Formats: sequence, structure tokens, C-alpha cells
Amino acid sequence: MLTSTQIPAQLKNAVIAAEDRNFYSEGGISPNGILRAAFDDVTGSGDAALQGGSTITQQFVRNYYANIGSDQTISRKLKEIFVSVKLARQKSKDWILTQYLNTIYFGDGAYGVGAAAKTYFGKPAGELDVAQDAMIASMLNAPGQFDPTPGSAGYKPLVARWQYVLQGMVTMGKVTEQQASAQTFPKIISTRPTASGWTGYKGYIMQAVQYELKNTYHYTIPQIDTDGLHVVTTFSKPMMNSLYATVSDDEKLMAADGAPLPWYAHVGAVLEQPGTGAIVAMYSGPSYSEPARECRERDCNVDMALENREQVGSSFKPYVLATARAQGMNVKTSVLNGTSPLCVPDDIGSNRFVYSVAATGPGSAGCPTSPDGWYNLSNDAGDSGSGGPQSVVYSTAQSLNTAYADLAHRVGLQNVTDMAQQFGVNTGPYPQVGSGLQNMATKGEVGIALGQAALTVEEQANTFATLAADGEYVTPHVIKQITQGTTLISAKVTHREVLTPDEASDVDYALSFDTTEGTGTNAAMSDGRPIIGKTGTTNTAQSAFFLGAIPQYSLTVGMFTNNQNASTSVHAQTLNGVGGLAGYGGDWPAMIWHSFAEKQFAQLPIEDFPTADFGGTAWNLVGPGQGLTPKPHPTVTPQPTPDPSTSCTPDSPDGNCGTPPPTSPPPTSSSPTPTCTAGLRCRTGKPTPPADGGLATNGTGQAQAADRVRSLHPGGGG
Repeated sequence: MLTSTQIPAQLKNAVIAAEDRNFYSEGGISPNGILRAAFDDVTGSGDAALQGGSTITQQFVRNYYANIGSDQTISRKLKEIFVSVKLARQKSKDWILTQYLNTIYFGDGAYGVGAAAKTYFGKPAGELDVAQDAMIASMLNAPGQFDPTPGSAGYKPLVARWQYVLQGMVTMGKVTEQQASAQTFPKIISTRPTASGWTGYKGYIMQAVQYELKNTYHYTIPQIDTDGLHVVTTFSKPMMNSLYATVSDDEKLMAADGAPLPWYAHVGAVLEQPGTGAIVAMYSGPSYSEPARECRERDCNVDMALENREQVGSSFKPYVLATARAQGMNVKTSVLNGTSPLCVPDDIGSNRFVYSVAATGPGSAGCPTSPDGWYNLSNDAGDSGSGGPQSVVYSTAQSLNTAYADLAHRVGLQNVTDMAQQFGVNTGPYPQVGSGLQNMATKGEVGIALGQAALTVEEQANTFATLAADGEYVTPHVIKQITQGTTLISAKVTHREVLTPDEASDVDYALSFDTTEGTGTNAAMSDGRPIIGKTGTTNTAQSAFFLGAIPQYSLTVGMFTNNQNASTSVHAQTLNGVGGLAGYGGDWPAMIWHSFAEKQFAQLPIEDFPTADFGGTAWNLVGPGQGLTPKPHPTVTPQPTPDPSTSCTPDSPDGNCGTPPPTSPPPTSSSPTPTCTAGLRCRTGKPTPPADGGLATNGTGQAQAADRVRSLHPGGGG
């Protein structure tokens, strides 16, 4: 905020010449302007909307006092006129003009003349010359349409307005005709119209704030531009800087250790505060304002943290676990079926109550012929061998695909979908609005458990924030509060209980072994503090996730390629080999999580998650007559494999893991153009998953879900 003495008289005169040349002589309103606007409205000779006829005082009143509003109605206009006349009697002209110049929108994210001077010319308002003053004043007429960038659609109209303002200053006697004629239209400090406000990670923040203002608070773009909103975000600049530095440092390590992150690969991360829903930091991409060539490759303007949707592999399994616990499964005494390979029926009709059986061979030949709808699934090499009874803890820590696909079939795919929705996942159709989860559940696709739905990094972070907050969901958000004039608007969030505290404590218990004896040991912190975690990787390592939370923070890190087609061709896009590792969620995503945690979480006091309740009853999913004692497992550290191993072999001969028979082939698009649906978050438009909701495969029936096994311990700790 600038004081009156910090705003040069020359700049004030330019604004008055542009907006209200009778400012010092009128009583807050312009009777002639009002009559002219009313005549145009009645006769239709003006714009379709009601005409303005607004003085500087009226514009200030409209922006500063939230109860005035900006609707183009006669009643609203009369209220504006009444308040303007009253204000003009109570406050000095200098006070009104100063407040106006500090709050009005000048375009390109600049509110107030101080911000406008730095945005367009990179210097304080007191150092501008006449031409620059006139340009800034000209922007007020149409900040959303005028553009000082040569060659843009809004450039010529702005130059014309600039000439009008200079001539107005001549008419007012503030500059001579000779001085005005000697001016040339000034050059701004960048040829990018959004360069000042939307550089680096600021562009992603601005984009997220604008989205929330429109969709949560229902402001229109003109209102956002001109209603004088003062928005306070939830972001922590130190946390943002730290997260960006962490990703940058780890990408340097990737390059030094084996191979750099390829151009077609992206990193997304979200740091959220459990219990409040506040998004404290996010990594949305290297920069919103990279050079055009870079952005054509990297989709700079697509937010990889909040917008982008990708298959999430086994990091989806916590939704299945939460559903089972809510239905009464005891996480300590229950036994899951870890047999591999395993034939799992879909849950359509009475199939839900049919036990899974060991596969006798590959594909449909190895599964029963009745009832219809069996899926032949396998665990990763080294998990549980031939399998059999497995504890919930071991099945979760080692991410057993067969155990979780079978568990999803038994609790019901619709119930899993409903649970994911309660956690905040958009279950609508992909790619129009959401993850595609509901469509998959309707078809009975047990591959849901293996992460075939397309979720955002934000949705995954919010799920673990909910688990860390005793099962209470709070809407994830980036706006802390809005001030409009004298009105303070607090964050609009929803609170709801997804799991009871006892249920949440049991789910947290089952997830707490991932970083100590499971697939996410790379994320473990040196101070040994409790962490709930889950890894996820898709076939051929085209997506890799690590979800982790401590009681104070939830952080999800995802890495993904442009193409999500599980291709095994020589030139296929993959995370395999990046930094010399195999591309699992337990590799670089977990390592990035660890790097950030050691810098930020290590400074926090160590807190424990609530003691597990161990409620519910013992479930036996291995079948009648089978024992309830899980087999012990020797400690093994397998050698890395070139890419994540097979997790699903379909029963249909053409290799699709969707509901048999498949309805469409896997996508093959190499570099699709990002898409955006009006009123929705933009997304990359990449083919993830196929249109029929089935798992993208590599042509040999390998569904996208796998995790790297780090170590195996007897009993899995449970």
C-alpha cells in the first residue's frame, strides 16, 4: 500500500484523465454519466449490459464494500450511488483517490499502482515517466482485454486508449500538446503478458487460486479482476521453496547416478496439513513460464500436483483397506489370500460371495469356467511365492496384488468406490471430470484395487491427510481467507467423518510398516518417527507414487510419463533407468519424500499415531477349511528387475484386464495436446486409462500395478 505522497501527481492525473476528469469537482457521482448510461440502457444504443457511468468514487465503492456487489441491476446501482454520495461527504478526495489507486486492478495480476509499476516496468511508481503513467492508467478501462505486448490482440486497442489518456491530460492542462506528441508507447519489461505475476511456481499458485475463486466462491473473472479482492493463501513460502529445491536437487542426483529425468516425465507433489485441509506447498512443474519450446514438451501450464490425473498403481490399495475395516475386518487377526497366481471373480451379482481359487495355468485356461468374469492375477516376483494365507500387515507392506484384488472383490467394488469418494476422490468419468472409478466399479473390474483409476496427486495427499486426522475429511484448499472491502470471508471447507477414530487407527497401523519392512523403506526417516506410507507403480514404470504422512503433515510425491500405455517397445516412455533405478514408487518418489522430510519434518516434535484399536472380527479369505495362520516369510532382498513385473493376466485371449470381454484397445497416442473443460480443472488429456476403464496393458496381459519389494520379514510384523 502506497501513501498519497508516494504516488506522484503525474500518475494521479493520468488516472483521472483516463477514468473521471471531473473527479475533483463532482460529489461522488456524475449525473451526466448516469443519465447517459440510463438512456443507452433504455434505448439499447449501448452495450447489452447496463451501462456504467461510474466515477472513480463509484468504482472504489463497488470494489471496496462487499455488500455493494457488481451485478448489473438497477437496485444495485442505486445502492452504489447512495454510498458514493455519502462517502464523498465524509472522506477527502485525496483519501478516496489514494484508496482507489491502491486497490484497483491493472491487469496481469497487479492490484494497485505500486504493483502495476513493478509488473510492467520493474520500478517504483515514483520513477515512471509520462508515457508509462498513461499506459498504466489506460489499463484500467479493460484490464482483461488490453495487452501491452506488441502483436497481441489487445495491443492496438491499448495504444488507442493510451493516446486518449494523453490527450485528456492535455485537456486538463497537465501536459502540453507538444509534450504529449513527443511520447512513444512504452516497452514493458517482458514480452510475456503474464511474466510478472505468473513466473516460476507463482503461476501455479495464481492458477489454483483463480480456480478456487471461481468454483468454490463463485466469483466471475470480471469480479476477480475488478472487485478489489485481497486473497490470503494457505501456502508457506519457506515450504514451497524447500519442496522445489528438494525436487531440483534429487533430479540432479538422478542425472549423476545414472540417467536424468527425461523430457516426457513429470514430478508432482502436494504437502497438506491434516485436520485443516490447507495445502501448504506443492510441486506442480519446474516453472509455469518456461520458454515456449520447453513448455511444448513439458506442458508447463498443466499443474502436475492439482490437475494431472494418472493411474496410481498399488497406492490405491489403502481405499480397499479402509473399506474392509469399515465393514468390520480386524487388521491384526484377519487372513488374506496371497496365492499367486490367483483367479479372482468379479463382484457382479452373486460372484462377490464366490471364493477366489489358485490359478492352474495362464489366462482363461487357468481359471474356472463358471461363473463368468474371472481375472488371473499375480504378485511381483519375490513377494510370497506360491502364497496362501497372509496377514493384513504383510499383504499391505509388501503390496500383494492377489490379496488386495481378492479383498476388493469381497468388500464390493461399489463400496470401494464410495469410500474413495468419501476421501475426496472424483469418481466421475475420465477424462471429462474425474478418475473413471465409477465406470470401472459398474463393470465389476477387480483391477480397481491395483490402481487402474486416474487420480490426482492432491487426491492421494488428501486421503493420507484424512487418515492422519483420525479419519476426518477436510476439503483441500489453497485460499485461507478473502477480504473484500470491510468483509472478511473465511475458507469454505467441508468436514466429514470418513472413518471413526478407531477405524482410522487400525488402517494407520496396517500402513505403518511400509517404510520399515515394506516397499517404501527409502522414505524412512533417520529419527525413526512413525510414518504411514504406501507405494504404487504401474507396469513398465510409467507412473510411480509414494504416499506418506506423519501426524502433522501429509506429503504425496508422484512421477509419471506423458504416455500411459504400458508399452514395452524400445522407444517406450518409462521411468525405468532414471537415476539408475527401476522406476518404482519406492525409488525416487520415496527418496524425494525422504529428502524433504529430513529437511522439514525432522525439525518437528516426534508424534505417534493413535494406538490401534484392533476392532472388528477375524476374516478368512482363503476359503473354508483353510487355516488362519499366515505362513512365515524369510528375509530376502531380491535383485532389481528391468521393469515392474506382471500383476494381472486376463482371462480373455486378447490381453485386456478390464471386464471381459474388453470394449476398446489400449491407447497409442504419442503426444496428445493438453485439454481443458470449462469450469473444471485442466488436465493433460493423456490416455490414462483406456476409454473403457480397463487397465492399460503392454500387449501381453500385464496390467499396470506393481511395487518393488525391499525386504521380507516373518509375519510382516502383524
